[in-house]
Amino acid sequence: MNRIEGREKVTGLATYAAEYPVKGVVHAFAVQAGIAKGRVTDVDARAALARPGVLAVLSCLHPPELSPDAAPELALFQRPDVAYRGQIVAAVVAETLEQARAAARDVRVQYREDRHDVRLRADHPGLYRPEKVNPGLPTDTVKGDVAAGLAAAAVTVDVTYTTPVLHNNPMEPHAALAVWFEDGGLTVFDSTQGVSADRDTIARTLGLAPEQVRVVSRHVGGGFGAKGTTRPHAILAVLCARAVGRPVKVSLTRQQLFDVTGYRTPTIQRLRIGADVDGRLTALDHEVAEQSSTLVEFAEQAAAPARVMYATPALRTAHRLVRLDVATPSWMRAPGECPGMYALESAMDELAVAAGLDPVELRVRNEPETEPDSGLPFSSRNLVACLREGARLFGWERRDPAPGVRREGRWLVGTGVAASTYPSRRLPSQATATAEDDDFVVRLAAADIGTGARTALTRIAADALGVPPERVREI
Repeated sequence: MNRIEGREKVTGLATYAAEYPVKGVVHAFAVQAGIAKGRVTDVDARAALARPGVLAVLSCLHPPELSPDAAPELALFQRPDVAYRGQIVAAVVAETLEQARAAARDVRVQYREDRHDVRLRADHPGLYRPEKVNPGLPTDTVKGDVAAGLAAAAVTVDVTYTTPVLHNNPMEPHAALAVWFEDGGLTVFDSTQGVSADRDTIARTLGLAPEQVRVVSRHVGGGFGAKGTTRPHAILAVLCARAVGRPVKVSLTRQQLFDVTGYRTPTIQRLRIGADVDGRLTALDHEVAEQSSTLVEFAEQAAAPARVMYATPALRTAHRLVRLDVATPSWMRAPGECPGMYALESAMDELAVAAGLDPVELRVRNEPETEPDSGLPFSSRNLVACLREGARLFGWERRDPAPGVRREGRWLVGTGVAASTYPSRRLPSQATATAEDDDFVVRLAAADIGTGARTALTRIAADALGVPPERVREI
């Protein structure tokens, strides 16, 4: 089945958040903090307001009304405190984007700067044990005696890996267009991965009932987690539209995506693994240090994959977090599992070398019969079959098993193996289907971030109704 929106996309007719034709739209551009920590002491907007086309300047000098339940990252202009460099501290609204961006450079923000701390380190005195890690998992888990298992092991590895900050900048930059109506209703055209959650968050931030807010997100040009939660640009568009009484569009620049749309936290991961003479694990200890902002606690679940991958009588996982003067990390493609699997699988490869075992065989020998964390049976797993088939397809038996010995020009060339796991989570959802003439119309609030969800859902509806996909329209 062809992608049902394929023609719209390749011909440029697909409408993204910044492209909806709304009459009377004006533009807002953010002014961002130039310090990492401190307090705004003054905002001089006189030069900006004197520019042609400028309609308003918003800042903490005159805080716009928001609900006390607004999340700290979305509570724009409510307090003069600066929590990280790049935080939105003011905004200019003008007739055109060019006018707004030029005027934003004329806004003079004065600060009282404080000492800041932006560096994650394993011995940071501020590291603490969060109550939970995403998405509500236990922070630490312990099974068996890890110290005894390591002491009894024939071979052990004790390794530390670091991963850097990673940014998920999708092809379509974050944008929002906010339109207020006379009856108090609000429509936001937003680039979001979840319109229902976005609607609820916007409503809660403004103190509105969810029924008063409508979010439209017909096409999304990639998200990777960065559009999984409501970001400040959407609230900025809403506040500016209310301030000037006009529809307001906010389109973040590529540079601004690095500041206010989330990122993957850096990690410092220590793994200690022991195995007996046959290569069967005797203990596995995985501890992670990571960062969040002073605004919001976001604890990524990097050690969680170690809880389900391999059979071992002793298993410990732990997460420690430090709040720094940085922007808040957020969801980013396989959050937690991606850096956690990198470290775990690298350590397993190092253990295989230390034990003189084929790394595929090491994993096969430690295949669990039930999930190590819960003891529940697997509904499906098939990791061993996957490893063996992968080895066959890649000609694994012809590899040079010694690391760091083969060169191609300036490059060292080697082989390795890695497995991976990712959870499948479900949330309640609903849809309606109606018969209209000879077709069926299905209405649901699913987002398609470029993965073909709209096409797949259309096919599912057609199969359920027993009709060709051409007779199903998804709205």
